[in-house]
Amino acid sequence: MLFESFLAASAFIGFTGAYRAHMVAKPKLLASSPNRGRYQRRSSRSAPIFDRPFYLLFLFLPFVTLILTVLARPGEHTFASGISSETVISGRQWSYTVPFAVRNKATIEKLIQCESRGMNISRPDDDGIMSDGILQFHRGPTDGMAGGTWEDFSRANGIMGSPKNPADAIRMTDWAISHGFGPRWTCWRLQNLSPGS
Repeated sequence: MLFESFLAASAFIGFTGAYRAHMVAKPKLLASSPNRGRYQRRSSRSAPIFDRPFYLLFLFLPFVTLILTVLARPGEHTFASGISSETVISGRQWSYTVPFAVRNKATIEKLIQCESRGMNISRPDDDGIMSDGILQFHRGPTDGMAGGTWEDFSRANGIMGSPKNPADAIRMTDWAISHGFGPRWTCWRLQNLSPGS
């Protein structure tokens, strides 16, 4: 994509260069000159006033195209945005690094510490329902993901994955907290948490 954009801009500059060459005054044969038969410049005609800005605009077009193409790919060039998209979620004796920004970092750290102490485990919750992962998502009534908390949230937001994958669980929880579903966690209520707390 980047290479094709650059080629298109360069080809356009080639066209404008040919146009500019066509607009320059051509040498004229002067009959009354002692150097008859030789071409001499009659006068150096300048380009119209509006021609020069257009020429400069098209001269810099490939550079503008290159810069815009690079900036349009924030996932590939993190230096362009200046903001790191990596987040470290940590607690007592545990730490997880996820490849995306987390809006509710402090709240999620408190939830993980309370729910699993940072261990990626599957175990029955206080209500007897099996729960999975560092954030202990409830399974469904048939002891699978169908009908459980993960499936409910996934249907609402389109985030796929597994609660047993820490990065997926953190992404899902960040979305849930941002959309008012924090009280679905027992530890949310036990610690009287709120978004950003």
